[in-house]
Amino acid sequence: MLTLLLLAASLLPAQQASTECADAGATTAKTETQPVRGPGGATAVLKVSTTDDHSKDSHECWAEYKLMFTPAGGTPVEADVDTSDGDWGRPISLRLGGFTRDGKRVLGILSEGGKYAVTLLFDYHAGDAVAQIVDLNMQFARVAPAGCVKTLGVIGTTAGGLIVVESSSEKACGANRHWAVDPAGSKAQPLPQGAPVQSLYESGKE
Repeated sequence: MLTLLLLAASLLPAQQASTECADAGATTAKTETQPVRGPGGATAVLKVSTTDDHSKDSHECWAEYKLMFTPAGGTPVEADVDTSDGDWGRPISLRLGGFTRDGKRVLGILSEGGKYAVTLLFDYHAGDAVAQIVDLNMQFARVAPAGCVKTLGVIGTTAGGLIVVESSSEKACGANRHWAVDPAGSKAQPLPQGAPVQSLYESGKE
């Protein structure tokens, strides 16, 4: 079974779910997080469905990730986040961080184990219903020790809109605990200790 990402005490409580890529026979195997709330009563739920990819050459397991976004007072929208095709039984983890303070973005992390393990950060923009994907393995490949990515959780954004992730381990990422991730950039940037971070929206603290 997949070991869920460890949480530091300073992280907001993200919604998590885990499963293995499998086929539930006559139906598709599915799991989802509990909803997170945003400004004005908006909500978001991260989901994954897995099944046989029906390929005659590979017979691998297909995973499809979606975000169910419900705007404040609006109609739910199901947005495509990502898809993958790989080994049967590979562990899958969903971690829904939450909304930015202005309610315009939803942030979270998808992780898959197995032969081609990957950790992806997603940045859903409510305005155009598009999720931008960032490969954290690549962002941290040359700037942090191996294993750092597995300890990361989204905690907010910088004033300029970059995504801030925090390591829950004092050793895995070296001396740096906070990192700024630019979805359009090539590598994560360590943030100085005490650098201001705009935390994710927390219900009841508007």
